[in-house]
Amino acid sequence: MAEDSFPENLRLLCSYAHSITEVCEKLAINRQQFHRYLNGQSRPSHRNLRNICDFFGVELHEIYMEAGDFSRLISLRRPQGPEIDPFGSFIAKLHRVNPNARRDMAEYIGYYKCFFRPVEFPGMMQRSLMRMFSDKGFVYIWNVENYGASKRRSRNLLFYTGIAFHNGERIMVHEREKRAGQMMWTTILYPSRMDQASLMTGLSLGVSSAMSRDIACYRVVWEALGPKVDVRAEIRECGLISLDDPTIPSDILEATRNDSDPEEQVFTGRPWDVFRS
Repeated sequence: MAEDSFPENLRLLCSYAHSITEVCEKLAINRQQFHRYLNGQSRPSHRNLRNICDFFGVELHEIYMEAGDFSRLISLRRPQGPEIDPFGSFIAKLHRVNPNARRDMAEYIGYYKCFFRPVEFPGMMQRSLMRMFSDKGFVYIWNVENYGASKRRSRNLLFYTGIAFHNGERIMVHEREKRAGQMMWTTILYPSRMDQASLMTGLSLGVSSAMSRDIACYRVVWEALGPKVDVRAEIRECGLISLDDPTIPSDILEATRNDSDPEEQVFTGRPWDVFRS
């Protein structure tokens, strides 16, 4: 075992990757720190070393082999390297549209109560629970919709997972229902302002849960709840509620109206200012 061969062996493994940047992003390792590994200036922690070996498909003892022996080993057994994942690459590139996306999204991490009027249930409001969280440089969401309050069906929770990013002007969210996977939604939100940090408005477009699988577009409101909540209690508060329910704030009731002004040629989102003026 020759520990001095580690940097050279790591450089060989990285030569099979698309770029050092991609390796660092997928391993969630700071690029400057990773370059210190490549230059022999420092050694990775056991956890980072394990992740590096798992990523390239080599064993811990192999990465410390003499450089010549390791090179011959790799020539016979090409390292696995990053999987070819066009969709994953596409998502990563979306995040690069805005170089400050990670910073811009930081203030939006936490839980939200989401309001919209589902086409399947006229006269009702759906109040769901959304969580936005960060992991390895990306921002993900999970969403729980409770349809148990409806008289038209038995208790039913729908779970969605997805990804969110900031394009510099708007917050984009793509999500998919976990079970059948047929319901997919794209939501575009107006980022909140400093004086309106708790509320965001926008549009959601996707496939409804109705048997006809209608294409639907709703006005939505996200109300921030903070970084920590009693999840069970919040889910119990969610569900289908009547539009005349006094627990729905009047401004949220107005902001979720799916109407259009006569002069509007398309169905558009409306910033929160419109409903506060």
